[in-house]
Amino acid sequence: MNKRNKISENFFRDEFSCKCGCGSDDIDMGLVNLLQDVRDEYGFPMKITSAVRCEAHNSSDAVKGSSTSAHLAKKAADLYCDNASRRYLLLSILFTKFKRIGVYDNFFHVDVDSSKPSPVCW
Repeated sequence: MNKRNKISENFFRDEFSCKCGCGSDDIDMGLVNLLQDVRDEYGFPMKITSAVRCEAHNSSDAVKGSSTSAHLAKKAADLYCDNASRRYLLLSILFTKFKRIGVYDNFFHVDVDSSKPSPVCW
């Protein structure tokens, strides 16, 4: 039996691993700790749709990520949320914890990449 590696109260390492299956999963623990703080306040499960990305996956047709993506630096996560009232609640909490936030149709991007401009929201 494969035991999952719990890295915070509500998150497991495999939730942050590259989705291509390459095994890259060395997520920035500062990011994980902030996400755990968000989860504690939010009170609902949070689905991570993308976090660590290898270069091949980031540049794939499925992702079409930027060559300077914070996902490559293992300092970013995308959080799925398609419920209007929960989106409002989650976004309001994210603004108290993160200085870099992207708002998309059904997910939020957050990162802790200090090499990038901050504070920003797109």
